[in-house]
Amino acid sequence: MTKFTKDSKLALIQGYDSGLLSQSEYANQMRVTKSQFQYWLKLYEMHGEAVFTNGYTNYPASFKLDVLNHMAQSDASLMDTAALFKLPDFSMLYSWQRKM
Repeated sequence: MTKFTKDSKLALIQGYDSGLLSQSEYANQMRVTKSQFQYWLKLYEMHGEAVFTNGYTNYPASFKLDVLNHMAQSDASLMDTAALFKLPDFSMLYSWQRKM
């Protein structure tokens, strides 16, 4: 899997013009999955470009439980919940769910 830098994520997002291509077509053209592109777009829309400066971290169990509880109580999707809590990848929540 290709690692994307903050600058490459920003370039992908800022280069997207919804009037020209669909998200799926654009993501395919940029060689990134549609879901990953949609997640980066959601993060950018919710938190701005600073959201991409945070690196990966180890989250304590209490934080994981808080996030999972929020998702269950609000009936939010994995992607929406992960973006709200600024997680680097929405698939982390799926992994947390399986382990809890």
